[in-house]
Amino acid sequence: MHRRIPIAFILALAILVGVGGAAVAQRGRPNVVLLYTDDQDLNEIGCYQGRTATPHMDGLARGGMKFTRYYVCSAVCSPSRYNALAGRCASRSLKQQGKRFPPGGPVNIGWEAGVIGEPHTVASVLRAAGYATGMVGKWHQGSLRPTTKFAADDDPLDPKIKRQLERNYEIMVRSVKSCGFDYAGAVYPNNVDGGRAGQPFWIPRKLGFHNMEWVTACALEFIEAYRDRPFFLYVAPTLVHGPSAVKSLQADPRTTARGYVDIPDVQPSRQSVLDRARRAAGAAGGQGKRIPEKAAGSIWLDDGVGAIVEKLDALGLAEKTLVLLASDNGNVAKFTCYDGGARLPMLARWKGVIPAGSVCDRLVSNLDFAPTLFEIAGIEPPDEMILDGQSILKALRGDPSYRRESIFLEITTERAVVTDDGFKYIAVRYLPEVQEQVDRGRKYNHWCQPLEKATHTYRADERYPAYFDQDQLYDLNADPHERENLAADPAQRARLAEMKRLLHAYSATLPHTFGEFKAE
Repeated sequence: MHRRIPIAFILALAILVGVGGAAVAQRGRPNVVLLYTDDQDLNEIGCYQGRTATPHMDGLARGGMKFTRYYVCSAVCSPSRYNALAGRCASRSLKQQGKRFPPGGPVNIGWEAGVIGEPHTVASVLRAAGYATGMVGKWHQGSLRPTTKFAADDDPLDPKIKRQLERNYEIMVRSVKSCGFDYAGAVYPNNVDGGRAGQPFWIPRKLGFHNMEWVTACALEFIEAYRDRPFFLYVAPTLVHGPSAVKSLQADPRTTARGYVDIPDVQPSRQSVLDRARRAAGAAGGQGKRIPEKAAGSIWLDDGVGAIVEKLDALGLAEKTLVLLASDNGNVAKFTCYDGGARLPMLARWKGVIPAGSVCDRLVSNLDFAPTLFEIAGIEPPDEMILDGQSILKALRGDPSYRRESIFLEITTERAVVTDDGFKYIAVRYLPEVQEQVDRGRKYNHWCQPLEKATHTYRADERYPAYFDQDQLYDLNADPHERENLAADPAQRARLAEMKRLLHAYSATLPHTFGEFKAE
């Protein structure tokens, strides 16, 4: 993690005009499409040994690069998106989070992180340098002002409800644009699911479904509109997060966050998605008429990815466009630093620059998006803009000299370090008032909820035997599912000390305290 300093720009220029970067320089400033999927695990893409056919996502791997050690810094929706859109650790997001957890004290990282009100974002820096910038899909980064909430049974066809929906949507469009985007479409302010019976929610129940076609249509509209100038398009589908993909495919195809909207045919029919999902279940030995959720969601998402990539190819933009696809967090250990939540799929295609069919087995992070995009665009970000990642342009070019010694992870009261040689150290340091209860024998999840009342543990306490250990050390090469905690092994004493040293160094750069690693 580092602050940008002037020499970074000199190095970026050297790469761009050097032998290795000649292909980049000859193409001028490339377009970038960042596809940031929702709750997508490794096994939901074919090229990662997934059971469902995802030919378009697999095509990105065949025509570009597959990453096997891509991690998100903060493995849950909002902070992960903050990582990607700001280029910074979620603990640096102080607009909302800082009100609850002021700098100089501890922080329990949940959903508060957001780029609303941030002085600099990836989009704002690119726009200032002449890029057209667009965002479509799930936002989950806050709004300029509160929006109206609805009762579950409110009718979207009622004129009053329609007006409220439209006002809400305009607030969200203005909110997205305030963060550096010229265009905002198909904006979902939050998860489509999550409303509880009897409690107001941001959308009426009748509209609580995915609509991949709406997201795709807006993405295509942006590409068509800005095809003749460099552009950055952030596409954030609501899939494959809940609610049910199958029920969404069977719902009114006009349902959107804006109300009922007529949407053009931009990808294969919903019925074809259901048919292919059913066939996939049969091929996997499934029985009966039940359509598998994972297959349906993955196929529907893949169709949208395919439509976007095919549009780029049809416009002759394949060699001018870096396409990145990455997940925001996993499902197996969501909201933790375990690999089931933080180690995810990432694919990249840029014809003529990224070697086709290549694989990167080195560490990369979603914190790396910002410095990478700035480097390939030849942009020096503002001096005061803190970036916590590093450019992975060398990795994208297939340069074997690319290497990352370690990466940093943070969520709830967990902090972690993953090293190049395949070890991970996780430290759990509860908020002081919670630690007092833990010392008395009461169990809490890492978001500091009493375990018997916990709402967001995602069964991590059941899946990981050492979940309640304050210090955890894993050899990911021998123990990829993190079952054996080596922290107490005398043979790993030196290793543990080195991992703690790394965590101390990372913690020292951040605004909050964290146990003994950064005291008040």
